[in-house]
Amino acid sequence: MQFRERSRVIQLIRTVYDPAIKRGRSEVVGRLPIDAAEMTDEVRAACTEAEAEEIAAFLARRAETSTRDAMRDAAHELPVRMRQAESYFRDGEGDGELAAEIFTAWDDLKKSMVRCGFRKSRRDHER
Repeated sequence: MQFRERSRVIQLIRTVYDPAIKRGRSEVVGRLPIDAAEMTDEVRAACTEAEAEEIAAFLARRAETSTRDAMRDAAHELPVRMRQAESYFRDGEGDGELAAEIFTAWDDLKKSMVRCGFRKSRRDHER
């Protein structure tokens, strides 16, 4: 099974040997929208059990990659966002509930970074 991501669609393509032309021929088994990439009943009916498992594995890998990329992007944007939040609170626009939520998230982030071996003093020594 082959998967092609087009502009807004994932094409599911099966290659079948055609004895008339003595080579493989590709046929589109189905299409899935990229935004809601879940196997539909129509696609499931058009596939063999092995193909359905392959599609499910592809969609799981794609979702994992997408999640990992989103987390990486969020981590790269965090310093800029924190500076913006600093200005927001300095201007007196923040509220206590939001500040408490940020403190909790910040404490969780610090614990996670320390568990992974990133300490503030280590960062200072690398400069």
